[in-house]
Amino acid sequence: MKFAYKVIKNKNKKIETSETPIINPTIGTSTGTVSFILVSKNTLGFRECAGIVKIAQNTNCTVHMASGKKSGSSASILSLVGLGITADKSLVLTIKGERNAEAFREISKIINE
Repeated sequence: MKFAYKVIKNKNKKIETSETPIINPTIGTSTGTVSFILVSKNTLGFRECAGIVKIAQNTNCTVHMASGKKSGSSASILSLVGLGITADKSLVLTIKGERNAEAFREISKIINE
């Protein structure tokens, strides 16, 4: 599985110190947002997209996926199916929520089955 990892935490917060800030990314917190670039190993149909929506609901996370100029979210199965993700197609997966690490593990299983 190929992916790039990035954590965005409090991106709008200004730091007013003379010292260089030390950033410790935290995974699995409600303030963290994780983004990944993945390459799908299979086609995402209705069943796979329904699984992604169910994982998002169970982990209280919001999942956004983008492929090319199209994007979709866990709020709508049809928006995820409409991405047209087939085998060997790259996508950007963004997960926001308390248990984002757990959600990523489960969603990556679906994408890479």
